[in-house]
Amino acid sequence: MLEVKGHDRPATISPDLVVEGGRTSAAATAVQVPGDKSVSHRALLAALLPGAPRRLTIRNANLGGAVRALLPALRALGLDTLVEGDVLTVRRAAPVPQEVRPHHGIPHWPDGITQGPDGIPYLETAGSSAAARLLIGVLAGIGRGAVVDGDEVLRHRPMDWIVTPLNELGAEIRYLGHPGRLPVLVGGRVHRSRRVELAVGSAQARSAVLLGAVAAGVPAELCHPVRSRDHTERMLAAFGARLTEGPGVVGYDGGPCSVPSDIEVPGDPSLAAYPVAAHLLRGDGGELRIPGVCLNPTRTGFFDVLRRAGAAIDYQDLRTTAGGEPVGTVVTRAGLDGVRAVTADDPGTLHALIDEVPLLAAVATRLPGTSRIRCAGELRFKETDRLITTARMATAFGARVTVEPDGLTVHGRGADGPTVNGPTGDGLWAGGPRVSGPREGGPREGGSAVLSARTVPGFEDHRIAMAAATLATALPGRTTITGGACHTTSFPGFTDVLRAVGAAIHEVTL
Repeated sequence: MLEVKGHDRPATISPDLVVEGGRTSAAATAVQVPGDKSVSHRALLAALLPGAPRRLTIRNANLGGAVRALLPALRALGLDTLVEGDVLTVRRAAPVPQEVRPHHGIPHWPDGITQGPDGIPYLETAGSSAAARLLIGVLAGIGRGAVVDGDEVLRHRPMDWIVTPLNELGAEIRYLGHPGRLPVLVGGRVHRSRRVELAVGSAQARSAVLLGAVAAGVPAELCHPVRSRDHTERMLAAFGARLTEGPGVVGYDGGPCSVPSDIEVPGDPSLAAYPVAAHLLRGDGGELRIPGVCLNPTRTGFFDVLRRAGAAIDYQDLRTTAGGEPVGTVVTRAGLDGVRAVTADDPGTLHALIDEVPLLAAVATRLPGTSRIRCAGELRFKETDRLITTARMATAFGARVTVEPDGLTVHGRGADGPTVNGPTGDGLWAGGPRVSGPREGGPREGGSAVLSARTVPGFEDHRIAMAAATLATALPGRTTITGGACHTTSFPGFTDVLRAVGAAIHEVTL
């Protein structure tokens, strides 16, 4: 297991994944994927809203590391969580304090922050930005004082996206360490009714502020630069909150809402994307069905972009959950014959596939021509700078990828690649400031690089690791993804699902 440092990630700590690429045994005709991570986070936090039932059942919950990271914080707030299969039960209980994580910039924590039941609770959400940001919003809305913190990686990710607008609504949230970063102390409650401008199109930013307003029962208007995933709006509307939406704005009238005792979580479309991509790359013409997938149009960008490029992907068995989410079966036929280069160059499309950008880039390396992904600057603030790490992952296979200021250009089969002067020591090209590609003199086919099985960095980033493993299934030979088992952050059953669609993949046991 190699150590991979840099790009805001620690040395690799997860076991490696090994993929034996090429055709294997017959693939299953149907697979299932876990519940949606975003909806699972929001369902858990609904237990903190005013009027929530004393016992809340969440069915088909995603139980990856990002969702589990929220459970200790909830326990510290007096909400016990019982996990039975994919069912989460949240119920009132005595608080279980969390241990305070040391911070080199905070020699003395504020008075009142203790690990006892009478102090200000310390709430740590490990590396989950969604858990931390949405939790801050709810706490500000219900007026619950607390310190919210994360691990060393999350402490470097921006929080001003949510803190500034929440403070404009009357909350009192202050940074305890570096400005704009965790940890924060949540103090006063949201109490001002006003219109606020959100600096980014992030769904986490919009959701945190909206949850704060609804939890406080304070009317508010949120102006946002782009329409991103709307699970929070759909869930709150299903709870009875009166919301209005227009171009670039969502409003809440301050009225009450009621949290039901049972919430259904649909299958995660960003996780369904991996078996769909592996099946397309397999190329044997067989059909694969994935039932129960969330088909919210703010989440189906990966499928929609590939469909427009000619991929055989269809939606069937459509219905709507009680939480307002459209659900159905994703059906795809294997093979990339006739599929053209892809383009995702508008903010709405990009946000509908923001988690799948590494995977889309990986698939694009197998498509003819030049694929373009733009409006993706927000990816520089994910678990890693995903523009850089996606390019480095693809480059490790021998692909040619240009990192643009706000996206990626993937030079696929037969495409003319960038002019370069030679590779640098880390595999990136020095011939231009934003170019990565295969080693000088590497194999080429019809003007394009030939991809091959190799050792590939996962950067301790679940999306990069899973994209690499999926691409590796189509390349004969052994590929090792260093730290690839970090997929458990969002998709604990990832290797099982890939094996079901015909891949030979296993985790290296340490």
